[in-house]
Amino acid sequence: MEGDDARVKRLLAQLLQCRSRSSNDRIQEQVAALEDLFYAMRTLAVTDELTGVYNRRGFDWVASRLLRHLCRERRGALLMYVDIDNLKIINDSVGHAAGDRLLAAAGKVLRTACGDGAIIGRIGGDEFALLARQTGAETHSMLRTRIHSAIDDCNATGQAPPLSMSIGVADFDPLRPASVLALLDQADRAMYAEKFRKVPPVPAPARFALAASAG
Repeated sequence: MEGDDARVKRLLAQLLQCRSRSSNDRIQEQVAALEDLFYAMRTLAVTDELTGVYNRRGFDWVASRLLRHLCRERRGALLMYVDIDNLKIINDSVGHAAGDRLLAAAGKVLRTACGDGAIIGRIGGDEFALLARQTGAETHSMLRTRIHSAIDDCNATGQAPPLSMSIGVADFDPLRPASVLALLDQADRAMYAEKFRKVPPVPAPARFALAASAG
């Protein structure tokens, strides 16, 4: 697929070079080129170039529209806050190129697991969010299972460094509506609780040593 930057440049060149047999045809070509240019630039403004998902601006905009729609329909949704484990360590120890590969892999994993029905965005350096309509067939555990399965498939291809994610969830209740920001905050706290559960406990002698050095 043609990159957004290249597409904008091509459409600008097309707009400037419109030539036709009649002025009416030329105007129609220019209007069509302007429409294509508008949509290309709008996509560029709300897309994270590295991962291919929405950037923070795009996610907030599209997710807010969906929540308003779900309120009118009295339908629920779930928001997941996803953090790539150890990305800072990987950037510092292996290099930012490896970190970028991990981010791109994360975007692909989330798109594969969630399909076209979910809104997915990269909302921070190593953080993603997704918003999905809640149906009888779509539960937290089922979506988590699909994400972890997609991670396993990704790592099985030899993804280096291997991908690992921590996930927190917040529910959207249309009868007690919350903003995207409030849902993100709730899911962020749940994500950190999961991340801390992954950290192995410090052995007692090590804790005493740390306390002594801190004193």
